[in-house]
Amino acid sequence: MLLIIAAIVLSSAPSPYEGVTEPIQQAVVGSTVTGKIKEIKAGEGDRVHKGDTILVLEKDEEELNVAITKVVAENKADILSASQKRQTFERDYNATKQLFEKSNSVSEEQVWEKELNFKTADAELQKAQALNEKDKLENQMAKVQLEKRILRAPFDGIVVKHHKRVAESVQALEPLVEVVDVHRCRFTSYVLANLAQSFRQGQAVSLQLDGSATPRIRNGKISFISPVVDKASMLRVVKVVFDNSDRSIEPGVTGRLLVK
Repeated sequence: MLLIIAAIVLSSAPSPYEGVTEPIQQAVVGSTVTGKIKEIKAGEGDRVHKGDTILVLEKDEEELNVAITKVVAENKADILSASQKRQTFERDYNATKQLFEKSNSVSEEQVWEKELNFKTADAELQKAQALNEKDKLENQMAKVQLEKRILRAPFDGIVVKHHKRVAESVQALEPLVEVVDVHRCRFTSYVLANLAQSFRQGQAVSLQLDGSATPRIRNGKISFISPVVDKASMLRVVKVVFDNSDRSIEPGVTGRLLVK
């Protein structure tokens, strides 16, 4: 009789599935160019928003290049000169053409000459405009190169580690800063294939998480159920996203997925 009662209690109790927590977003970022660290704007433990400057490489040369290309791009003297020249030759051509059409005071060769002057001036204006557009693009390219010297936060989060310090040299794509977002976390568990069939994406579940004297309970929703089964273990990956805005759960702790 006692065995029957125990079996009923066990069958009605929540089924635990072991798993581990991790930040919803985590990245180790680096620079795409080589250089030397000039300044660290956000230290370890500092909270950053997406786009905030974390560190800056030496960038004096790039700043000068931006300033020089800006002066060149903003210089409109060649365009103004070519435009005035075009207007002058256009008026001259139109006047000569009208005289030729209304009287015999000018020859057809003179009209052709005035037309050639006008078309040449028009081509010079187009060339000046094209060169100015090129100068603008070079200024934009200089700004892009300058921006590469600034390492920015890829998302809202906390700086958890600096791999380099001020005045140290860095190589392109070398890991420099680790940033994590712990306001939302993910719990990953591995469930037997036949049991995972009862789960659905978006399903509300409970998590029992370790890391303290007493287990901590969090509510979450299933965000992912692997469509494939691992052949060796016959397990499917199930991921649950849960709120951690109070930052009381340390990503990396283990726990259990409770399914009623």
